[in-house]
Amino acid sequence: MNDSRDIAALIEKDRLTQLIHEFGWGLDSGDWDLYRACLCDRVRIDFERLTGFPEVEVAADDWTDFARHALAPVRRHHAYSNIQITLDGHRAKARVHMTARHFLPSDNGAAHNTQYGWYDFDFVLMSQGWKIAGVRHWFQWVSGNVGLFDFSREPVASAVARVFDPSRMVKQ
Repeated sequence: MNDSRDIAALIEKDRLTQLIHEFGWGLDSGDWDLYRACLCDRVRIDFERLTGFPEVEVAADDWTDFARHALAPVRRHHAYSNIQITLDGHRAKARVHMTARHFLPSDNGAAHNTQYGWYDFDFVLMSQGWKIAGVRHWFQWVSGNVGLFDFSREPVASAVARVFDPSRMVKQ
């Protein structure tokens, strides 16, 4: 056991936890500059359960634009728990349980949509600190109205076309 290494690991895990919370605060508050600042310039995104599209690697600016347009109509609240972080030098991974609540008054069903599941994050330590290199959004179940998210309307549809272009799919 090496106390100085243990302390250094705790500090890095705290920095990563803070980054995860900034990611969520950017989403919930609509602070898209903060949200974008959490990401590497290119980021792997796997939101297949939500969007129906397979994992892609995209410019973080395009992903942020998609998130901004997709979430603009709804009020949102993400709560994170059970944060499990694994450090590996200049890389790290985290699994984070999440409850993502969304609200939008609707004439077509419930005014809420809640997703229960987790995020898997991949991180890279860069000169300016830790950044998110990959995000997998994986929910176990959803309650409420899935129709609150309409990816076919503009400007979301244009953002979808940029982000989920088949040329950006990650080859497995």
